[in-house]
Amino acid sequence: MSKVKSAICLTLMSLLLAVLCFVCFVSFDLPNGIDTYNSILTMTEKDADLGMRYGGTEDESGRYLGGAYTAVYYPEGVISAEEYSYTLAGMEDEADKTEYAEKYVKVGSLYFDKEEITMVNDEPDEAFKADFDSAVELITARYEKLHLEDVRVSVYDGYTVRVLVPRGDTAAFTPFSYTGDFTVKYGSDADSATTIMPARATESIKDYVKGAHTRTGANGTNYVVIEFTAKGRKALADASSGAADSSATAFFRVGDNSALELSVSEQIDQSTLYISNTGFTELSANTAAILIDTAVNGTQTGVTFTVGNTVGFHALYGENALMILYIIYGVYFAAMLVFFFVRYHLLGFAHLYTYLLFTVCALLSVWGIPFLTLSVETLAAFLLTSVLLSVSNAVTFEAARKEYETGKTMSSSVKTGYKKSLWNLFDLHIVVALIGFFTFFVALPPLSNFAFLLGLTAVYSGVCTLLINRFNWAILMAYTPKKGAFCNFKRKETEDE
Repeated sequence: MSKVKSAICLTLMSLLLAVLCFVCFVSFDLPNGIDTYNSILTMTEKDADLGMRYGGTEDESGRYLGGAYTAVYYPEGVISAEEYSYTLAGMEDEADKTEYAEKYVKVGSLYFDKEEITMVNDEPDEAFKADFDSAVELITARYEKLHLEDVRVSVYDGYTVRVLVPRGDTAAFTPFSYTGDFTVKYGSDADSATTIMPARATESIKDYVKGAHTRTGANGTNYVVIEFTAKGRKALADASSGAADSSATAFFRVGDNSALELSVSEQIDQSTLYISNTGFTELSANTAAILIDTAVNGTQTGVTFTVGNTVGFHALYGENALMILYIIYGVYFAAMLVFFFVRYHLLGFAHLYTYLLFTVCALLSVWGIPFLTLSVETLAAFLLTSVLLSVSNAVTFEAARKEYETGKTMSSSVKTGYKKSLWNLFDLHIVVALIGFFTFFVALPPLSNFAFLLGLTAVYSGVCTLLINRFNWAILMAYTPKKGAFCNFKRKETEDE
């Protein structure tokens, strides 16, 4: 390869790696003093068993809690196998047991009430499935708008929604399960209050309400801000015209549930309504605003949910597990660089470039694949294949070194060295990848996550060591006339007899 082509390739490779490393590993506060640029590593979901700053939650002593809370949303008419068995066991009359058993259809590990949900061949009908998909989309959008770190929303058992949030950030658990139309009522209590938005069946809530968001005042007070149309402003003004003489309450409801309530002691005649409750935190205000806004402008669904028991768990590996994992990786990375640069001098840059590309690919995979998280298991898999990549590169370097010692040119030594080690390294990577992927299909989490990433990064390692590393070696070698010194390769000295 000519020096010009090598220079172009090296420049492009360096720029690409610099950009990827910046995007993946660098986080910083923006000049406005409010927003933060988050790296891919920061945004990558972390396993709740790691004791690090998980969603920014601290206890009274200021220590990071780690851990998380999880809850399952059950569609109305769907119950768990545990609830079904518990209820059935509590019945003494056999007729009641038979009637109860005939009422439900088992689908996977769930039980469906045939009176609540239309079943076709022991499966919920297509209308329910479509409504459930819309509900999942709605709930997911709500949590995404909340911008909490490390929140996970996933379909569980086929027809329930499981939500995991950082420990201490559970304010949205119940409100975000609410579905149905958004309405505004006005009166002395919720049951007898008059619906003022929408007033007639021919109108929609969008004729009255534009949406909702939050605002924080200069004194730190958190507000839910509701924007009304001209028709909505008039409806609220008309309803509250006598509030000065007889106070009442405005009830903002999603389906049959209260999203927000406002005590009214004077007429409300404004397009933008600021609501602040004594107990409002930034999280609870955001939760109420997002609930209202998505009920007005979000996906509509016919499924309603009940929230199962909330389960909390602490960090399994201790409060500083993530930091310890980072330190372990840092020690490995430093030791790897020392070995390659001491043993192979400037040729160590070929391995460094290859390894950085491998690391970026692994991180992007953990970030982009929904079921993978940064955990002890996934980092263990990554470290194992990191060692595999380093050993493979060292094997090819040593193979080329032995050829060079016999008097061959550097080009011939590299070509022969790779040829001799190619199939052994290829077979090794294939075997590791197959073991990983096979284990993934038969194992349970978290072993399955470890196995999948082991298989995937074994593929990355194979491509990097057999293709990328050789390419990097070629473009670096074009710059020096002393190729042996560049790689710390030496000829064998022979004595004259």
